[in-house]
Amino acid sequence: MATSVACSSATTTARDGSSPDASAQSAPRTDTLSIRLGQSAAVDAGRLELKFDSRVADSRCPANATCVWAGDAHVRLTTRIAGGASTTSDLHSGLEPLKVKVDRYTITMIGMTPYPGTGRDADTPVVIVRVSSE
Repeated sequence: MATSVACSSATTTARDGSSPDASAQSAPRTDTLSIRLGQSAAVDAGRLELKFDSRVADSRCPANATCVWAGDAHVRLTTRIAGGASTTSDLHSGLEPLKVKVDRYTITMIGMTPYPGTGRDADTPVVIVRVSSE
């Protein structure tokens, strides 16, 4: 069972208040997803699927420490466009690549929980990504 949370900025009402037409439905959009390790989520009516495969590394400065560098969270995602082959990509929170491009989508990592030093290190990791479409 996949657990994800998504928010969207897509517009579904035409400017004149009538029902949306095809051009309004294909307008650029931004979705924010929270995906648990090993789980998947989809955007754009299932056109793009993302799976959080692994937490590769996490060198972020612990919440209970003072650091000279914020550190970096490094995750591995598998993406698939409907009807296409899967692609594996790495994303980082503080180093490159900060975002990846898949088809018409740009995927940016905006966070990962649990945050180091919060006493929740045993919790299942959740990556938070922003998906923007052109």
